[in-house]
Amino acid sequence: MIRNIKNYLLLFVMISCHLLGQKSSFIYELKYKPHTDSIRLDTITYYLDRDKDVSLFRSAMFRKSDSLAVKRGYPNGFDTEFNNKQLYVKKDAKENTVLKYVFIPIAYSTFAIKMNEKPEWKILPEKQTIGKYLCQKAEGSYGGRIWNAWFTSEVPISDGPYIFNGLPGLIIKITDDRGDYDFELVQIKDFKWKELYPAKYQKLISWEDFQKIQTDFYNNPLSTLKKGDILNEDASGTLSEANHRDVKESIRKNIRSKNNPIELNYKVDFKTN
Repeated sequence: MIRNIKNYLLLFVMISCHLLGQKSSFIYELKYKPHTDSIRLDTITYYLDRDKDVSLFRSAMFRKSDSLAVKRGYPNGFDTEFNNKQLYVKKDAKENTVLKYVFIPIAYSTFAIKMNEKPEWKILPEKQTIGKYLCQKAEGSYGGRIWNAWFTSEVPISDGPYIFNGLPGLIIKITDDRGDYDFELVQIKDFKWKELYPAKYQKLISWEDFQKIQTDFYNNPLSTLKKGDILNEDASGTLSEANHRDVKESIRKNIRSKNNPIELNYKVDFKTN
């Protein structure tokens, strides 16, 4: 019995040293509701790439965009869904910082928000096997939501999807109490790139700044476009104001229909008029 315990501890240390000493990619599948009243669940693949003390969590789209931006000089990608898809986070364990990157189409810029709110965890006795990992349950609060997380000490890394970390093992699955967001690990593989290639941001902004940016974009979503890019002309060559209003309202309606951010405590309530 003692020999078995010693062998287990030795294996744990070996796995820990192996994982902490190499670059790893933890691939998560997110299923989420675009809107709180939504019946359907959308699915997006995210990568948690780790290199020593730093990890980057970003969608497969943004990950590819970051790589091309560095290697070929392409600009970083943008997504007009400020909250539901832009779950781009850089964690630095050595500096004890978490940055949320936000991509602003109205300014064609990338900003960052320093995340001061951290999940407050309570580890519970429940255990279950998820995939091939024996996991233990933890409950935490973050962003105006209650989260149920399942972590495993078999992967001894205190990390997880999005901003979630701080548990004694990798978070394999985490779901909020409303059923709006559900992250689950689907694959682990070696990280092949020489660097993480994080996006570059122009400056740090506050949550209040970000809320104002979203509101400004909602109020005038065509502000960065030339009229000829979006408006139809009638037979006399005059731009149609009716078309302008229709396109503007279509964009605003789309924004309202997908307004279900993780951080409910910073949700912007977009008006219909």
